Amino acid sequence: MKFPSNFYNGYWHLHLPAGQGFISSNKIPMAIKRLCIQTLLNRAEHLVNVKPETSERTRVVVAIDLPSLWDSQIIVFTGESYFKTFFDRNDDYQKWIPLPKGRNIQHEWQLTVPNNMKILGFKEEITDEEYQYVGEIWFIGELN
Repeated sequence: MKFPSNFYNGYWHLHLPAGQGFISSNKIPMAIKRLCIQTLLNRAEHLVNVKPETSERTRVVVAIDLPSLWDSQIIVFTGESYFKTFFDRNDDYQKWIPLPKGRNIQHEWQLTVPNNMKILGFKEEITDEEYQYVGEIWFIGELN
């Protein structure tokens, strides 16, 4: 996997390459779902290792959506402006509420997270006229 070079509005992303019906099925063992998350983390670590030196700060982050694992992705941020505003989700449509400090996806899913990667977890609430969603979104990567 080469480091991305096509950024749009300050980021590049790659969704979990798995079919939605497959990864969302209750018949898929947790070990397979864990493997999918771990693979995203491993690929993110690879991108960190091959990241070119640039004048703008570049960060590699994995976003893990639960229970909608299909929405998980690797995100590469370039520059500070989009990264700083990305985590500000607090309006009538979407809210990200920090999860309690006692929660940790690394321990809950038995993941191997590189020492240079930080973890942030949020309860995600999406409310629209005809749609409501509550889940969790975890970010693991270059977050400082």
